Amino acid sequence: MKVVIAIDKFKGSATSQQLAQVIGEEFLSLCPDAQVVAVPIADGGDGTMECIKSILGEKAKSCHVSVKAPLQQLPQVEAQYVINGDTAYMDLATASGLALVPNECRDVMKSSTFGTGEMIAHAVFRGAKHIVLGLGGSATCDGAMGILAALGFRFIDKNNNILVPCGENLAKIDHIDSDNVDKKVLDAHLTLLSDVDNPLYGDNGAAHVFAPQKGASPEQVELLDEGLRHYAILLPSHIASMPGAGAAGGVTAGMMAMLNSTIKPGIEVVLEMAHFDDLIADADLVITGEGRIDNQTLHGKAPAGVLAAARKKGVPVIALCGCIASGTDIATMGFEKVIAVTPAGMPLEQALDNETTLHNVKVAINELCLNNLH
Repeated sequence: MKVVIAIDKFKGSATSQQLAQVIGEEFLSLCPDAQVVAVPIADGGDGTMECIKSILGEKAKSCHVSVKAPLQQLPQVEAQYVINGDTAYMDLATASGLALVPNECRDVMKSSTFGTGEMIAHAVFRGAKHIVLGLGGSATCDGAMGILAALGFRFIDKNNNILVPCGENLAKIDHIDSDNVDKKVLDAHLTLLSDVDNPLYGDNGAAHVFAPQKGASPEQVELLDEGLRHYAILLPSHIASMPGAGAAGGVTAGMMAMLNSTIKPGIEVVLEMAHFDDLIADADLVITGEGRIDNQTLHGKAPAGVLAAARKKGVPVIALCGCIASGTDIATMGFEKVIAVTPAGMPLEQALDNETTLHNVKVAINELCLNNLH
């Protein structure tokens, strides 16, 4: 029996690598004749760069750069990316992520992606011609104003003042000046890896869906949405409604409009890099999952990409998760099984503990093997 493990992180509790190791070890302890293959995966969310680094192995060279934090008052951030040939792989979350901002400091109106722009510039001016950027985990809703400002773009208000790049200033932009942007930046190709398909603004847009997760009040959500609507007027007409335009607080929209950029589902790029189709060609079972399975799972998340690839080969897929969101239509998703590993009644704080999570996954695999695979 060949089992392929392709599981995303359980955010806040266990990494993809930790989960794959526990699943593989438990599977082999119960089915010692099985062939177990672990594939590091991510879907464009935070952790994608580390996943790609693992896939590339010795070909990946790590690079470090000190950049501005998402908020001005916070100390500089030591951001990391990897480079292979003339392609640099990086996560927006490394420089502009929500995890870099203490809870008491969170301010999505003033947070900026400027540090990510500095990281991109660092790579470009060291010879990278292709930037692959994972978009998940941002602390921001600035429409890529910060990234673009760091790369030489200037956002000007009606009084000809240069605006600080942040969400609260989106509505004040009168025009965008690109005279100071270096040709190397304009010539570089950027591939944006997304795990969402939200448009730029509206009820399903960047502000309404994601800003509350970054600390925005209902009033701030409305202001940010109005700012993004205004911003959209300055961009090519098709940009705002593009699937994924609202990713990372509208970063996709700004970068697609101003730079040589394309957007792709992150999981598809990662699976292709890992030669996933070849790995599952003779597989009997694929195990995937993420921290929470919900109705968004099939909209660009890692388990959906794994499921789509496996179904083409006729391989059944079992999904593990920390929890299943209320109202999730599991029956129509296409998984052989969806298993929530957290015992009923376990407090959230305990469930998110790393050791507890890995123990719960081990128990779930044990029960799966004993009940279904013998």
